[in-house]
Order: sequence, then C-alpha cells, then structure tokens
Amino acid sequence: MATKEFEDRFHEAVTSLEEIAGEVKPPDAWDGFGPVALEEFWQAWPSIRGWGEWLWRLVDAERGEKAVPEDESPYEETGGSG
Repeated sequence: MATKEFEDRFHEAVTSLEEIAGEVKPPDAWDGFGPVALEEFWQAWPSIRGWGEWLWRLVDAERGEKAVPEDESPYEETGGSG
C-alpha cells in the first residue's frame, strides 16, 4: 500500500477518534458502547497507544529541534545600556 493511502487512512482514523472523544465522555462510552466495541478497544488500545506515543515523540523531537534558535549567542541581551 502506498504511503499516501496510509496517510489518508490515518487522518480519517485520528479525525474520527477526535470527534468521538469530543462528543462522548469515557464513562458514557463505557456504559453505552456494546461489549464487542469495548472488547476491541481493550485488546487494541495498548499497541495503538504505544505506536501513537512513539510517533508523537518522533514528531515532537523534530518540532522541538526546529523551535530552538539556530544562532544562539553566548552573550545575553540585557535590553538596556549601561
């Protein structure tokens, strides 16, 4: 499968999960979802969570590196004269 297809599926899944999370509180989901949905979640979530955390850390590290100023002067600016 092409990377673009994975990206599209990933976007749809994240968007759907985000919408559900915004509409249903976890206790309501636990009480309202059927046993099959809860079982699927219970079985799948540990690996999904681990995968997502790993991806998040990679993206965060990349973005954190970009947020650091490239030209760090060893001298501190004081903003005043004197």
